[in-house]
Amino acid sequence: MCLSYLFIPPVNQITRDRNRIFLTCSYKFSIIHSMKIIYQILAIAASLVLISCNESRRGNDGNLNEERNEAAEESNTDKFAGKKQRDADFIYDAVASNYGEIKLAELANQRSRTENVKAIAQMLLTDHTSALNELKTLAQAKAISIPVEESDGSKRKLENMAKESGEDFDKEWVGEMLDMHETSIDLFEKRLEDTEDTELKAFINKTLPVLRQHREDLESCEENMKGNA
Repeated sequence: MCLSYLFIPPVNQITRDRNRIFLTCSYKFSIIHSMKIIYQILAIAASLVLISCNESRRGNDGNLNEERNEAAEESNTDKFAGKKQRDADFIYDAVASNYGEIKLAELANQRSRTENVKAIAQMLLTDHTSALNELKTLAQAKAISIPVEESDGSKRKLENMAKESGEDFDKEWVGEMLDMHETSIDLFEKRLEDTEDTELKAFINKTLPVLRQHREDLESCEENMKGNA
């Protein structure tokens, strides 16, 4: 009868093999863990580079827009004189003002927690977007160069307003919008008296009642906030 024997290695060899397997697994785990860390670091670095690029791009875009605004203003000075120059200046300023009021309205929609303020902001957003589009059409028809964004003053107002919150934001916003509408109404009324351009007169006559309604609604909102204080 033939017997088969199962070979059993010595205990010390089994121990060495187990240690070797353990060390190999630990080494592989260490490599995988290290690679994960490296990937995380690379992902963070890529995000920082992207943020930096976006900030740089925004800065470059801002500088480019300022240059375009200046070029548009200079172009009007070269093309027009007398009342036509004043008409061009009015349309240029009205476009810049509408850009600023649209962005302030968007900011109020995002930041305010007061339904009345948000409702007024939505109204302003709709009406000033419509007015801006009409001004662009009017400017194009008359070869008037216009800005591509709000004025530097409006930018500073936006930056300051974005730092406010709650009731302080609402009060600041309503007060700022009231001031801007008072200025706009005054400019529109003066231009209406002086201009000889029938199309511009028609635009002003159409827009003035809207601006006055805005002012009335803003004043009412301000009074309500004072009453609730």
